[in-house]
Amino acid sequence: MTIRARRVGNTTLSEAHRVQEPFSITRRELMSGHMQSAITDHHPQRVAIRKNTRWGAILVGMVALVTAFAVAAQAGVTRPPVTKPLPTTLAPPLTIVAPTPDLTAVANAISRSHKSLEIVVTVKPGLAVTGPVTISIRFINSAGLPKVVTQCYVPSTGNRFVFHDVEGNGQPRRVSMTATLSQDKFRVGDKGYSFTMPGPWYFNLDPLFDVSITPLRFKMTSDCEKGLFEVGKSEIVFSWTSPEGGYREKKFSTTKGKTVTINEFAWARQEASASAKLFWPQWGFYESDVKLSGAYLGGFSPPTIKLLPGSSGYVGRSLTAGRGQSDCTADIAFDITIRVRKYAGDSPGGTGCFPSAIQQ
Repeated sequence: MTIRARRVGNTTLSEAHRVQEPFSITRRELMSGHMQSAITDHHPQRVAIRKNTRWGAILVGMVALVTAFAVAAQAGVTRPPVTKPLPTTLAPPLTIVAPTPDLTAVANAISRSHKSLEIVVTVKPGLAVTGPVTISIRFINSAGLPKVVTQCYVPSTGNRFVFHDVEGNGQPRRVSMTATLSQDKFRVGDKGYSFTMPGPWYFNLDPLFDVSITPLRFKMTSDCEKGLFEVGKSEIVFSWTSPEGGYREKKFSTTKGKTVTINEFAWARQEASASAKLFWPQWGFYESDVKLSGAYLGGFSPPTIKLLPGSSGYVGRSLTAGRGQSDCTADIAFDITIRVRKYAGDSPGGTGCFPSAIQQ
């Protein structure tokens, strides 16, 4: 596009005509304080610029900027596309850094759990180790006795270590454990490394027990019906408390030497802690047909003997009836089983890794 101009007084008027020549403007025109030409866009219009004015200089700069972009476009120059930065994904940092990549990988794959008197240490499978890694765990039980279990890392299945503390007094206790990882010299030029895991690890163990009490066996050892009009069977009222403290009662007829089984006496609980409020049962009986004076306390004092910790075995007692019935006697018996709850067997010991290859 060529610009043709004519001068009228102190004002330069220009008319723009659309032609095939490219748009051009001289440097002298751009640097002067006034323009001897005017520019038009696609809609023809007249533009007047007063000479030697500040606004004329500003417009000159704007024209220069527009001209530069126009020339660049005509010459086929394009600006590079604006792209957004790619999102950055940061891997979570390792919590433990060991001397070698293999030891670091195994150290961060170890997890621990515990329940009752059992501690389980696992190492997840699938680690891409380049050489055998030996895992050695040292457990100090509540009696102060150490036990060391050593295994070679197995990529296909991972590893599992199981330790059980001794029952002792059956009360909650605190134990500790340490772990060491190592890679030894298996080829010429190899350097052996050893790494002790941060610790020691501490565990607060609360023993859990499985408890079961069998039905009670009741056998009269005397004749409670001794009066002239008191012949035949004895009408017994047997009462007891459960380990939770609930009151129970059973009525039945029996004679001397006969055993009566009271199934309602049976009780069981799994994973019971010594800190739970469980107590030894209390019991008593009387013969309801005997017409004797005297008061009978149809209840029991608050229990005081804790059921746990305790031992399994046979429980037998000889009883004398209440309500002043001193000549009315019986034997009772039941069995109780108390075992520490176990969830897995102890881990066998080992010799660590073999020099030949990684165990699969």
